[in-house]
Amino acid sequence: MNTYTILKWEKLLLWLIPPILRKKIHVEWLDVLLTPLHSLYGSILYKMQHTGQVIYLEKVLNEAFNISKNYNPNLSIGQKRQEGLIYIDESIKPSLQYLYLHKEYYNPDKSSDGTIVKGDLRIPMFEIFRNCEYKNKDNKPIYLANREDYTTISYANFRVFIPENLITNQTIVAETHRNSPDQQTQAINIISAEYHNLLNFYKLAGKSYQSYSYISEN
Repeated sequence: MNTYTILKWEKLLLWLIPPILRKKIHVEWLDVLLTPLHSLYGSILYKMQHTGQVIYLEKVLNEAFNISKNYNPNLSIGQKRQEGLIYIDESIKPSLQYLYLHKEYYNPDKSSDGTIVKGDLRIPMFEIFRNCEYKNKDNKPIYLANREDYTTISYANFRVFIPENLITNQTIVAETHRNSPDQQTQAINIISAEYHNLLNFYKLAGKSYQSYSYISEN
């Protein structure tokens, strides 16, 4: 925080009181009256210093609900999970996969530059990836996205991951809880108004989010 934004309220109050009225009881009484202004000034200054960027959203969430942890924006997602921090990740949308007919990708005479030479023409051809050659993440089968996946299903713009202990001790109150201890991450429905008010204040307009709980490795 910049030093010019820090107000020394006691000194400021003393400067504003005429010398003839600078009595201890008078100063203490005025200081009590200024207490709500102290809190309001600090709250507004805090909001002005944070934006809807991911690192600021994570910082605000951890400082509000995960005060026992020190947030470090330089940590990777894996490190944030190990430290038990609230973090934000991108939303998951199915990626488009295409199917080609045999005649479209069959190229026995493919040249070194990936084309087939027919007379004076060089025709680009598709590469062939057999099932045994294609290495998918976690060895999961390839998902072929349907038109309905992009027209009837709405996806959140980002996901908020919350450590399981914050849900268990009801620091953040969730309507649903983990059904199986074997699941490391599970979607939850947060009912804490403070949580949603904070996110809706800082996040960019029009951006939606989903909440997940995860079991920290520590």
